[in-house]
Amino acid sequence: MLRNREQATGQGGDDSFARVTARIKAAKAAAAKRGDGAAIDWTALAGHEAWFDRPDALEVVQSRVDRGELTGEQAALLRAWIVDGYVVLPGAVDHADIDGVNAYVDDLLQTDVPNPDITLLGFTLDDATGGAAVPHADLVRLSPAERQARARLSPWRIHELWTRCEPARRVYQNARLIEAASLIFGCPAYPRSTINFYLGSQQELHQDMTVFHVFPGNYLIGAWVACEDISADSGPLVFSPGSHRAPPYEKFANHPQDTLRTCPLDEYAGYYAYTNALAAEHGTKQFLARKGDVLLWHGMLVHGGSAVRDKALTRRSMVIHYLRDGADQTGSIVGPYNWN
Repeated sequence: MLRNREQATGQGGDDSFARVTARIKAAKAAAAKRGDGAAIDWTALAGHEAWFDRPDALEVVQSRVDRGELTGEQAALLRAWIVDGYVVLPGAVDHADIDGVNAYVDDLLQTDVPNPDITLLGFTLDDATGGAAVPHADLVRLSPAERQARARLSPWRIHELWTRCEPARRVYQNARLIEAASLIFGCPAYPRSTINFYLGSQQELHQDMTVFHVFPGNYLIGAWVACEDISADSGPLVFSPGSHRAPPYEKFANHPQDTLRTCPLDEYAGYYAYTNALAAEHGTKQFLARKGDVLLWHGMLVHGGSAVRDKALTRRSMVIHYLRDGADQTGSIVGPYNWN
């Protein structure tokens, strides 16, 4: 999809990014010198937004078309990203890789051999504790029938499966997805994390930029990979086109310090009221994908999991996040944290 290296670096503003990186380094040094544990004032580093969030982004795309730097397909993808905040890549992931991922997860529920590298997050091992982090060694103590039954009770997930499962690694390194993310960024994009879901997540409407510590803003892309044909009754991914262009939540002004990970827990209600209001304003769509289809979304696009209407249905999916190099500021964030 990227026609030459110029396309991979031209719109990312490498010189500008180098300048903001130097400013971040100086801000870190100043904070360390103070020694008071105070957070960096990220608002003082503003003005380095991603090219696709600038007012002239559509004009930039057209000028690149006029210079012969973009194909019609690439230009259409970028225009959709700028206006709608998402794009769909039909059939982007090979079915053989997806089948391998599904077989690996199925084996985790069927085998009697514990896998020390696997933890199922949000799995209901017993009725008393509800959804919890369950090491696979604890899961295999149940009978195969009970494992299968309990796998339907809560929207559990596995993080970083790509590090243990070869087919998941191939999905993680899928060239078409990386090329699309790099085209959007205007510079090389790198996959950084994965989450594999078995059931509909039923997640609250949220924006990924309020979960990740990314700066400059919005150098973050989510990819939702359908690992089976998705039914409207299985709790499909729901998203709000155009919501990425709304002003950010006012209480998270010092992003990336201010996020759901670092804010007081009593701030959650206000944040979710904000995302629900954005969804009501912009409307929502469900991603009723076919196996192998992928939806890429902007870091500020409001999205979540819709209600599961048929508890007998799975909603197998794999989520990948992409960042540009140097944009992850997790190591510069001051706690306390709501999760590690």
